[in-house]
Amino acid sequence: MNRIQHKKWIDTLGIGLFILTLLYMCGLTSNKDEIEIEQNVVTEDKIQQETDNDLPADFPKDLFFNSGVGGWRTYLRLNRDGSFTGEYSDFNAYAEDDFPKGTVTICEFEGKFTNIQRMDQYHYTMSLEKLEILDIPEMWIENGYRFLKEDEPYGLENGENFTLYMPETPIEQLSEDFLAWWPSWYYSEEETVRPEKLSCYGMCNEAMQYGFFSYEGMDVFDGTGAFLSMDLFYSPFMRLLYTFCCLIYVR
Repeated sequence: MNRIQHKKWIDTLGIGLFILTLLYMCGLTSNKDEIEIEQNVVTEDKIQQETDNDLPADFPKDLFFNSGVGGWRTYLRLNRDGSFTGEYSDFNAYAEDDFPKGTVTICEFEGKFTNIQRMDQYHYTMSLEKLEILDIPEMWIENGYRFLKEDEPYGLENGENFTLYMPETPIEQLSEDFLAWWPSWYYSEEETVRPEKLSCYGMCNEAMQYGFFSYEGMDVFDGTGAFLSMDLFYSPFMRLLYTFCCLIYVR
């Protein structure tokens, strides 16, 4: 190979390396642009989730308000958009031949929370805009129970401002009055063994400090708000326990 051919070969090799370098740099730039686009999309989605007027993505959730003593409770199914349906019920051991299993006072309702705002990683705030009592018969007998209509659900009265707390909320951020309604709190035998964080969703009626809490696996209502496990919830044991509690209270 003479000097001229050698020079041409070197020039050709140099041009080829230059072209390959340009292609490689273009590839890096393209990949970088794609990564930046993906990151921007993720960021925008996160911002959108945090700024829209919806509750967490795993809603609807069933929330329960009860004291753990007696036969009453209020159930509320809360949807992501703030709408809800629910039922308040109170069992009474009084029975007759026509309703040998006892009497249940009941109130069915629906409503809507608005102005939903996520304040931080632990809680949302919202306002009760509508609460409507559904029209049901004044009295009826079904499956051995007598049902009586109640005019107002316990737990939502005087409620205007509500707070929804997320699981993992530190206990020190919650009031004692609110925590008193949480089963994991009042079932604790000693203060030293009480939970340090909320293990479920908790909704607080700020005016009354009433607490509604979620319990996985406790979907005991169908779509109409009626009990799916009435015989279990109002079993002979529950009636006996209710009567015992009433006797203790009277004494």
